[in-house]
Amino acid sequence: MIAQLPVPRVEQAVKMEDENPNDTVRVFNGTLGLNLSQTALENWAGGGESSVAFTALSQLGKVIEKGPRSASWGVDAALGLLRQQGAWRKTDDRIVVTGQWNAAMRSSLNGGRLSLLVDARTQFLPGYAVVDGLPDQSQRISDFLSPGYLVGAAGFAPKQGDRHQFFLAPLTGKLTVLLDDTLSAAGAFGVPAGQTSRLELGGYLRWNLKWPLMDNVTWTHQVDLFSNYLDSPGNIDINWTGLLELKVNESLRTTISTHLIYDDDVVLEKEPARTETNDQGVVVDIPARLGPGTQFKEVLSVGFSYTL
Repeated sequence: MIAQLPVPRVEQAVKMEDENPNDTVRVFNGTLGLNLSQTALENWAGGGESSVAFTALSQLGKVIEKGPRSASWGVDAALGLLRQQGAWRKTDDRIVVTGQWNAAMRSSLNGGRLSLLVDARTQFLPGYAVVDGLPDQSQRISDFLSPGYLVGAAGFAPKQGDRHQFFLAPLTGKLTVLLDDTLSAAGAFGVPAGQTSRLELGGYLRWNLKWPLMDNVTWTHQVDLFSNYLDSPGNIDINWTGLLELKVNESLRTTISTHLIYDDDVVLEKEPARTETNDQGVVVDIPARLGPGTQFKEVLSVGFSYTL
């Protein structure tokens, strides 16, 4: 399957030399990708299962700069599906829209910028709990805008380097939306039971890194940290995406991607419910062990991409 790419680094300002610094500069870039894989087995003594899978992704971004002000936006969308054992399963599903507006500060502050960042994200299709290795469509655990996240942050971006970019926002609002009635009634994703949204106020940090390791090999990552001032500020939400890209030619790439999430409000099933027989021969039901935890995904892929 194709790797999950970090969300676009749309906060990067355009760096161009121009005779008139007040001219408007517009830069558009985008990448489209598609990966397909298929396995067919018939009377295969070694065992295994037939499968078919695909992943499609689109990354689009635009930056507009005029004098000391700039604006940028980006869209990152991906959908991956795998068909195995007669059922479809999701392997990737995201929609991320990011916008940022910047105003350069005085040169005495070393080229820093005042910035306003808006980041919205959700998914395309519903997600289901996995039972006996297959998605159980009677147990929906997520859906479009369930959850949906909207972050609005006002802060400061220091002078950007060639590899590192930082954005620090001491004033940040994070809105979690839950439109699915069943998930809302259960109080999923930190939204109070019976409600459809939850607003948090806190601080936010974003760190982007792009590091050329060698010719045609690049490591990029994005780290997003959020602390809720009003409720357990020490429990920091973490969203980290990383991508190791090996470029074969203009169209063919091999990638290894990672995605790590920690959110204290997301309850995971750490151990499933089970039954045990005690020393007296009595069958005892032991409930599932639930709680927050670290979510991690890693994908290795070889795929085709087209750069706009």
